[in-house]
This record gives sequence, structure tokens and C-alpha cells, in this order.
Amino acid sequence: MSLATIATLAMVVGLGSGCSISPAAERSVPTGVDVSQPTGTSPTATSRELEAFDQGPIFHILAGEFYGREKNYDQAAMHYAEVAKNSNDAAVLERAIQAAIFADRFDLAQELGERLRGLAPGNARAAAVMMISSLELGETEQADRALNQWLESDSGNVEKIFNETGQYLQKSLERERAVAYTHHLAERFPQQYEAQVVVAKLALSFGEMTLAREAASRAMSLRPDETMAYDLAMVIANRDGDVQQAIRVLEKAHNRFPDQGRYASGLIEARLAAGENESALALLERTLQIRPNDPELLRNVSLFAFRLDRPDLAEQALARLERLPGQSDVVHLIRGRVALQEADLAAAESALSRVSARSEHYANAQVLLAGARVDQGEPDAARRGLETALLSEEIDEADQQQLMLALASTLAQSGRFEESLDIADQAIDAWPDASDFRLQKAMTLFALDESGSAISVLRELIERDPEHAPALNALGYTLADEDRSLDEAEDLIGRALHIDPDNPAYLDSLGWLKYRQGDVQAALKALRSAYRSAPNAEIGAHLGEVLWVDGQRDAALGVWQESLKLDADDTTLLDTLRQYAPELVPADGQP
Repeated sequence: MSLATIATLAMVVGLGSGCSISPAAERSVPTGVDVSQPTGTSPTATSRELEAFDQGPIFHILAGEFYGREKNYDQAAMHYAEVAKNSNDAAVLERAIQAAIFADRFDLAQELGERLRGLAPGNARAAAVMMISSLELGETEQADRALNQWLESDSGNVEKIFNETGQYLQKSLERERAVAYTHHLAERFPQQYEAQVVVAKLALSFGEMTLAREAASRAMSLRPDETMAYDLAMVIANRDGDVQQAIRVLEKAHNRFPDQGRYASGLIEARLAAGENESALALLERTLQIRPNDPELLRNVSLFAFRLDRPDLAEQALARLERLPGQSDVVHLIRGRVALQEADLAAAESALSRVSARSEHYANAQVLLAGARVDQGEPDAARRGLETALLSEEIDEADQQQLMLALASTLAQSGRFEESLDIADQAIDAWPDASDFRLQKAMTLFALDESGSAISVLRELIERDPEHAPALNALGYTLADEDRSLDEAEDLIGRALHIDPDNPAYLDSLGWLKYRQGDVQAALKALRSAYRSAPNAEIGAHLGEVLWVDGQRDAALGVWQESLKLDADDTTLLDTLRQYAPELVPADGQP
């Protein structure tokens, strides 16, 4: 039996069997490098049984697997290395490299990768190992050579190689080194489209906006007929809040790809955001003149026309949309939404009630109706409508979940908290993995001043769904607002922002956290960004308080007065005003 066969058999029952994943195993590494833990149900050996073996290759392989099972990855790596250093078998070397990476022994992984490359000069896995090991060891020139060899050995997968390199830099390498190597890649491959796209993505994720813009611009120049670079450039411009840059990019994209409706609608929306209503209207009219049959474009155009107070053009777009197969329900939905914006509940009822229960838009229509009824002071009508919708035999499970969530929320908004909790618990029992019901339950518990129970629900939700950004933010904000566990709060809010960097609610939480930490300038930066993106009374209350504490009292009063116009009943705003500017509290806002 060969050493490779023995190693393979040991892998079936060996390294990591029955163990939790080690920090090294959680790394996001290029797929050219295998760091997965084989699973198994039987132990490899005991220390006593190992003693019965001569300390030859078989002993070291079995010892490596034994120590891996015991989570002693350093010893596992050393035993496998003993075999690999004297072996010409690629399978043994690859297993030893795997063990070295588990142990964070990148010097050893590099040494073994060099040996594997010597045995098989074109081995892509060896090159990938050499690259990531060199990056971990801070050896940039060696990493460059390894990346070149990886590209040469797998020349048909250039895009894949750069994407995997980007994933490793973003998720696994220490941030400072990752940022430095991202800049290095941009300079090293100025004419490589795939490299510049990855650099733009990485720079965006790292907040290196100048580099992100430059890389996206290079990518557009290198391949002007590829949409990816234009899309990246638009995301970067939006992240920067640079509407004019977004318009410039969208104009280029629209001219290059006139048949891509998303660029036309994106350009109209950007011009509206910039206050360029006349040019937005002109483009909208030109778009309708070409009689588009793109449903998404027609939907967007109709909404933009309503924003421009041109119901004639909106109806033109909707009439054309309604003639397309399967679009009548979305037309009713749009008309209902517009009627709600105009506070015409009767028209909204008429339009939304025409959305078929068989339609994918049915639940949305019913939820909109319920919200409108609550706003009109008719919570009982909202509840009855949702309960009736839930009785339909034509809705699917996703609709059931959406309608039950809306029912729980409606009950909570109308002060029927216990009933809301009952609905949430029923849904959790029916769909244990539907995280939004746990979030709704937590919010209801907060409304009942049961903060401890709410926090427990949020922790359970996050344990089940670690990437649930709203839950991460809710818990982080709560801890910051209660001025405790601020380090944990910072971690939670940071994770939420990593998932959704531009979310105004998460930026508000970050600003409030920074305020609690005493970093007023960082707080103002985050809160201003949040308020600019989504001006609402609660964010305004926070921004005003930080301005007030910073001595900018006139600015604080201005923000609070503006926030009162947005929502004079917001409890956070009223509580803030009672503390700092009681003269601004409306007469009916007094306790």
C-alpha cells in the first residue's frame, strides 16, 4: 500500500473528525488550496496504539491525523511534514500543506509548496499555496512570483484566479497587508481588466475610494464593452455621494448600451437626485418614444413620471406595461402606491384590491393596504384585511410569512403587544429559520420595556443567523443606547455595516455609538451621512444632540425644527427636546 493511499485512508477518518473548525480553517482561501476538514465517525488511533508503530512514514501519517482530531494542529503539521519532506508523492505533500495551513504555519506551507512545485512545476495548487503563504509572511516579491506562476499554470482561468485572490485579501489577510497588496496589484497589472475589476471591488470594501475610482476607470477603458466596470463605477460614485460622477458614468453606459433599460432608468433617477428635472424629463420622454418593451424600465419610468408630476406620461408607460403579458398586477400595485403617496386611500383601495391572490405582488398589495389603514387610524380594518388575506388558498408559503409578519407588526403598532407576540411565536414555531419573526418579537418586547428579554431574542437570532444585519444593528444600537458593552456594540454595528455599508439606520447606530464613546467628530460624520441619506426624526434627534453637545447649538436647533416637520410625534425626538430645548416641544407633545 502506497503512502498516498494510507494518507487518503487516514483523511477519511482523520483530521478534524468530530472537531469544531479551527480559526485557520475559517479562512477564505483560493480554491486551489484545500483546507477543508474531512469528516468521519471513527477515531484514527489512540496515543497508546501509535506507540506500537515504528516511527516511520506510516507512524507520522497516523500521528498527524490523531493530533488533528485532538485539535493539536501544530503537532499534526509537524508529523505530516516529516513524511512530506522526504516524499515525492504529490498527495502526501498536499495533505501536509493542508495541515500546515490549519496550524497557521505558513513558513512550513511555503516550504512544502516549494517542494510540490519542484515535483510538478505546473501545479496550480502549489502556486496558490506559495502566494498565500508569502502574503501571510509579508513577502511581497515572493507572492508576486507565485501569482505569476499561478496565472501561467492555469492561464484559462485568469478571472477566477484574480477573484479568488480578491476573496482571500478581503476575508482572510490582515487588513493593513490586504490594503497594501491591493494597491500593489493595481500598479502591477495596469492593463489587466480582471485585475482592475478586483482591485476596484477590494478598494471599495476597504474604503479606499480614490483607488476604487481609478481602478474602475481603468477597467472601463480596457474593455469599454463590458458592463461590469460601469456598474462598479456607479456603485463607487453612489458610495461617495457624488451624484455628478454617477451621472457621468451612467451617460457613458447609456450611450454604449442604449438597449440596456437599467442604464436609462438609472440616468433618469440620478438626474432627478441632482435636481436636473428638465433633463430627466427629456430623457424620460425620449425613452417612451422608442416604445420600450422592458417591463422593469416601464415600471421605473412610470414612477419617475409621477415624481415629475406628469401623470400623462406615467399613464402612457403603465398602459404599455399593462399590455405586456403578466404585468397587469404590477400596474395595479403601482397605481395603488401612487394613490397612497397622494393620500387617496379610496383610490389605493380600488387599485390594490385588484391585485390577484395568484400574483407574486398580492402580499405586497395587502401589506401596503394595511399600512395605509393604520396611518388613517384604522388598525382594526388593517388587521381584518390581513387576516382575510391569510385565509386565501391561493397564496404560497412566502406570502403567508409576509402577511403574518405584517399582522404581527400591525398589532404591535396598534398597542396590542401580547397578540403581536402570539403571532410571532406561532410563526417561529411554524418556520424556525424565518429570522424576521424573531426580530419582530424583539422589537415588540422593546416596546413593552422588556429590554432583557428582547436582547436575549436578538442574541438567539444572531446565533442562528450571524449575517442578519438588522438584528446585528438592533442589538448593537441597544447596547450603545444603554451605554454598556460598547466594544461589543462596535463589533455588532461594524458587522451590519460590512453587510450593508450605506444603510442610514446602521450609520445612525454607528454615530450614536461614537457619541457614547466620546468621539464627537466621528459621531457627527456618521450621523450627518445618515440624515443626508434618510432624513427622519429619530436620526435628526441624535444629530441635533451631538451638535448641541459640541457647542453648535444653532445648527442643533435647525435640525430639530426640521425633524419636527418630518414627524412631530417621534418619541425619541420629543424626549431629546424635553432635555435640551423644551421650548420646541409642541403643546400636545408634553407628558
